[in-house]
Amino acid sequence: MEDLALVQNPWWSDEDSIYLDERVKRALSKKPRLFYRFEPVNKVLIGPRQVGKTTYMKLSILNLIESGVNPRNILYFSGDLLRDYKEIVSLVRSFLRRTPGEAYVFLDEVTFVGDWERAVKFLLDSPLASRMVLQVTGSTSAGLKRESFPGRSIRIEEFLPLDFRLVASIYRPKLRGLELPHPNPKTPREFYENSLELYPFLDELLGAFDLYLSSGGYPSSIYELLGGEIPPETYEMVYNATILDVVKLGRSERIALSLILGLLRRYGDRVSLNSLAKELEIGSHVTVRDYLELFEELFIGRNYFQVRLHDMTPLFRRERKFYFLDPLLIRTFSKLFGVAVDDSRLIEGVVGEHLKRLFPTYYFYGSKEIDFIAGNMGIEVKWRRSVSPSDFPRVGVRNKILLSKTDLEFIESRNLAIIPVPFFLFQLHSASSNLATVS
Repeated sequence: MEDLALVQNPWWSDEDSIYLDERVKRALSKKPRLFYRFEPVNKVLIGPRQVGKTTYMKLSILNLIESGVNPRNILYFSGDLLRDYKEIVSLVRSFLRRTPGEAYVFLDEVTFVGDWERAVKFLLDSPLASRMVLQVTGSTSAGLKRESFPGRSIRIEEFLPLDFRLVASIYRPKLRGLELPHPNPKTPREFYENSLELYPFLDELLGAFDLYLSSGGYPSSIYELLGGEIPPETYEMVYNATILDVVKLGRSERIALSLILGLLRRYGDRVSLNSLAKELEIGSHVTVRDYLELFEELFIGRNYFQVRLHDMTPLFRRERKFYFLDPLLIRTFSKLFGVAVDDSRLIEGVVGEHLKRLFPTYYFYGSKEIDFIAGNMGIEVKWRRSVSPSDFPRVGVRNKILLSKTDLEFIESRNLAIIPVPFFLFQLHSASSNLATVS
């Protein structure tokens, strides 16, 4: 273990070696650069593979070394090389015992290490914890809903693909500094007033949106597409990272792929567990439910449930919708299966994901259907150039937003804002993207 630690921490003997790290070199070579803000607090960062968690750790180490921290007081270790929680504890204790002063420990992709939570709890309860900053990443939230390290000083945060606002800022850096009248809009009028400020940038935001629909929020694919095209290896890498994690958790690759294919064919439709099980010949609706929950834990996609409007009660037994977490996942599996997803449905899912990162998000289905109920708003998506107020169903929702392709209008009598999709998404900057900045 000591030899492996030496290999993974070359800055212990030569602090300049951090600049030779492949991820650091790649990140520093990008124009504009995507940086990550490091906070010296204990964290568990959970998100899908290939979204930049390891790059975040390596850039954090660079930041610490450049700010004067002794390189020998920084430990990075990949969880892929650890067998169980005992090895985590042994590794970190050995490092801390030979390291005087404040220490920084970065454990990468440890959520597939057996009982890794026990190691984190042990280290946080250790007398050594008072001089240690511990940051851990992983690609599955399995177990975290049940175990949140009660009473211990550590935060659990999602590390997700970049949201549209950050992608737009990479596409056109001048969009980064835009100041809007309402930094955190909460009403249709506030969203509309912000959109008036964004209207001069309509062409830039539509261009950024086209990029985002193809690249998603994965930094590697964004820069690849800006440079020309996304190579086949990127799609293969995303596929492997997604499906191999399913297999690591002891589930069937065949069932997972069958379900993904079925969801692509009915993308954005209301589906029942029984109908999916029957259509895909998956034995039981219980199996379908378990895999859909697994897809959430692995950040493959999200389940959206119906809601009762008068008391906002989720109806978990009714038909649900499922949208993939990021457009690049849809592109990856669409290429694999040769199944195209209509742009309007793809965009519905993008809107849903941006809302889901900020609010409890559902959909309504009664005599009429509303795409999303999020916070205190109803949101209807109509990806076409011309929309009218009648496109928003007359149901019991006070705050109404109708998303268009380019139309922009406010209807006072209905408290309804008609807003282009990119304008709306640009205003939904999620907490999960707060670590990233563009410069």
